Amino acid sequence: MAPTRSWPVTRAPDAAGEVADCLGGAVHLAYAELPDAGLAVITAGFAGYEAQTVARARARLRALHHLRTLPGGDQAGDVAAELRLADFLADPPESVRASVAGVGLLSGKRYRLPVEVVWTGDQECLVEPATAGVVDHGVPEAIADVLAQDVVIRWWAGPSRPLLRVSAYLDRLLPDSVMASAGRLGLRVSAFVLSAPGARIALVVVGGDGATLAVAAGRTVKAAVGEAFLRAMAAKAQPWSTLPLADCLRRFAVWHREGDYAAYLEGRAADAGPRLVDELGGLRPSSWPEIAARRFGHEPVAVEAGPGEAVKVVCPGAALYRAAGAATPLPCPTP
Repeated sequence: MAPTRSWPVTRAPDAAGEVADCLGGAVHLAYAELPDAGLAVITAGFAGYEAQTVARARARLRALHHLRTLPGGDQAGDVAAELRLADFLADPPESVRASVAGVGLLSGKRYRLPVEVVWTGDQECLVEPATAGVVDHGVPEAIADVLAQDVVIRWWAGPSRPLLRVSAYLDRLLPDSVMASAGRLGLRVSAFVLSAPGARIALVVVGGDGATLAVAAGRTVKAAVGEAFLRAMAAKAQPWSTLPLADCLRRFAVWHREGDYAAYLEGRAADAGPRLVDELGGLRPSSWPEIAARRFGHEPVAVEAGPGEAVKVVCPGAALYRAAGAATPLPCPTP
C-alpha cells in the first residue's frame, strides 16, 4: 500500500518545508500541509532546484485549498460569456447550477464556468474532480498539464497513435546518477512518449514496492520525461487519504497492478530512435495557450483566487472532464 509516514504539521495554507532527499540526493521532496482540511501536497525536484520545489509545494497547496473550498453559489458576477457543462462533457450529467469566474488566456475575456470543472476535491456533484491544470509552477505549465492528460486519456481509449519506448535512453534523459540510484533502491523505471502538435507527451512508470504512473508534456522528450518522472516520484510519497476518491482509486489500480500496466504499455510501444531523444525543440513556453486553443477549439480559461493569482486552468473540449462513476477493467491512470 502507499506510504503512510507522519508528516510535519504546519498551520497555514502557505506553509511548506522539506521532507527528504531521495535517490541518493539526486531528487528532492518538499511538502505543504493543511491538517485541518486533510490536505497535504508532495512535490519533487531534481537536486539543485530545492527552493523551486518548495515554492511549488506551497503554491499547489494554496491553489488546492482555494479550489476545494469554493462556495456553491454563483460567484461569477458580470461576465462576457457563459460556458456550460456541455462545453466540457459530451453527455453532461445534471449540474449543481453553480458557477465561478474565469478569464480567457488569449482574449482576456471573462467567463462564467460551471463549478464542477473547477472543484478539485470530492463534492456533492456528478462530475469527477479534475486536478489537471492546477497551477503550481506557472500558467503555461498548467496548460501543458491539461494537454498531456487529454492526449493520454484519448490514447488510452483508442491506442492508435504511435507510442514510443524511451526507457533505454533514461540515463540521457534524466540527470546524472538518477538511474543508478534508482537501480540500487530496486526501483524499475519505464518511459514512453506520444507526440502531439507542438509537444511531446511522456508516460513514466516508477515501479518497485508498488508502482506509480505519471504523465507530462514538454517541448522536448527530455523535458517531458523529466517532469513525468518527478511527478511519479512525488506520487509515491503522496498520502492517498489526501486525494479525491477517483484519483485514489486510479492510483490504487496502478500501485497493485504494475504488471498489467507495464504489459499494456510495452505491448503497444515501439523503440524510439536516438534522433527523437536528442531533439532540441523550438517551442516557446508562452505558446502553450495557442497550442491548447488549436487542439481544443477554445482558448484555455484561468480561474483566479485573486487579481493575477491563477489557481487552475480549464480547457473546454479536453477529455479529462467526465461524469463520476465510470469504471473499466484497466482504468486510465489519469488525470
